[in-house]
Amino acid sequence: MYTELKAVYIVKSSKVARVLIDPMRRAILDLLRQKPMTQAQMANELGLTGASLNYHIKILRSKRLVVIAKKEYEKHGIKQIFFLATAYLLVYDLDSLPKNIARYFFPVSLERARGIISMLIIGDREKTARTPTISNNIAERLSRQLVKVAKSFEGKEVTYADEMVIYDIYSKAIYQLLQRDQGLGSFRKALGISSFL
Repeated sequence: MYTELKAVYIVKSSKVARVLIDPMRRAILDLLRQKPMTQAQMANELGLTGASLNYHIKILRSKRLVVIAKKEYEKHGIKQIFFLATAYLLVYDLDSLPKNIARYFFPVSLERARGIISMLIIGDREKTARTPTISNNIAERLSRQLVKVAKSFEGKEVTYADEMVIYDIYSKAIYQLLQRDQGLGSFRKALGISSFL
């Protein structure tokens, strides 16, 4: 029985990334990092038919993104199979992926960057520059920094529903990003922020 999963999986294979382009498969992985679930439970939670969910699970299992966590028999002898994601956090190495695939994951990076910029703006008393160029620049740099930090977590295992690993990876990536010589000055200057942390 599986109760632990890898802390992080760095997606650098175009074959795995193609599977993850589908938002429903990412939703399935999100459910399965929280707790082991049967196909019927997932189908109910996601509003899918059993056949549709089975199709997605087969694809995810073929890329080793999902495993069977346990098998249980009900009172009437029906076997229940519980699935679990193999990794808690997926980090996309956009530099390793072909551009036609990486572009599907860039919006995720952009939203992360916008969240960071928003948090930095909260602490900023002056007007902060807000342009798409700044957001895209931060998104690209943050994506690269997340990959660097995630590498140090690749061998670690966590139990399901352990959000702390995500906070650890993100906080280290953001801190290192803002502390780097070039990044620190340009980010703070672009954002109008004089101090952080």
